[in-house]
Amino acid sequence: MTDGDAPLRLGELPPPIIEPLREAQVVAVRGEGFANGVFRADGSFCELSRTRISDSRFTDRAARPLVQPAERLAGSYLFAGLGRHHFGHFLMETASRLWALDGREAQFDGLILLPMPGIDFAAVLRRRLQVFFDLMGCGLPIHLVQRDLMVERLHVPAQGFGHLQWSAATLPFRRFVRDRIEGACRPEGPEKIYISRSRLKHAFQHVDQEARIEALMRAAGYTVFHPEQHDMMVQCQTYRAARVIVGGDGSAFHLVPFAMRPDTRVGLIQRRLRRAPVDAIANQIEAFARVDLVRLDPLCRGEDGTLLPSVGRKQTQPLDFERLRAQLEAAALI
Repeated sequence: MTDGDAPLRLGELPPPIIEPLREAQVVAVRGEGFANGVFRADGSFCELSRTRISDSRFTDRAARPLVQPAERLAGSYLFAGLGRHHFGHFLMETASRLWALDGREAQFDGLILLPMPGIDFAAVLRRRLQVFFDLMGCGLPIHLVQRDLMVERLHVPAQGFGHLQWSAATLPFRRFVRDRIEGACRPEGPEKIYISRSRLKHAFQHVDQEARIEALMRAAGYTVFHPEQHDMMVQCQTYRAARVIVGGDGSAFHLVPFAMRPDTRVGLIQRRLRRAPVDAIANQIEAFARVDLVRLDPLCRGEDGTLLPSVGRKQTQPLDFERLRAQLEAAALI
């Protein structure tokens, strides 16, 4: 058994290894379980090529096609895994293997990405995701695999970052993204920012009573920042400049730790009923840099102290505004 055969576990990140393969067969994403992956020349499946895609599951192991792919890609490539268009999933899944580029760019002719079905990933790259590869100093061509192919030389790295228990990332991943962002963008922006979700497309994505929260934070000297209205270069510049960052838990806080400076004060507001994703974001923040993290839990509770659920799946979790104000004051954040 090779390193790439070790079973993947939800509870712990795989070690930061890279398996080099020759004449590797890459199977594009298919089916409800998003089966995909890489087969070695001897026909064995490289377990390392699977991707953790949620709290509780990995992509399905691909079945080796009976017919050998017609296309063969000559040269040496880095396997970058799934192409995800959702911001948070892109960072946790698509970006999670880029640490393997560190000092090795000259060894590769390009990246291999496997887009999810039904998404024009090339268009998404052009519009908003290519800038992240630029931030990582990756000037390599990106080969989007939508039909199975053979690759002359393929290097398959482990994920260095991901969902829940994987949010703290491996040391090589943390060093890589922070070094690259520090070298690629200068700090530029206000010292105190409130990361708002109020202009996201769907109301259930917002923080309850967010207009009131924005007014409170502006009065305390914060600039309200809507990250989805800026490319990732501007987002990183803003997070690097800020000395105090407050906001509701969510995808933006997967990028914040990549860029924030040590000793930044961070106020993380729990906006969801489920605590595990919030714990994962908090763990990521503390793992990536030495910061002063304050956890804020203003969600409404019943008389017995239990959290009150939202009215429906498409509703925001109810928040006690005065409780939040008191927590912000107690933490000297306002």
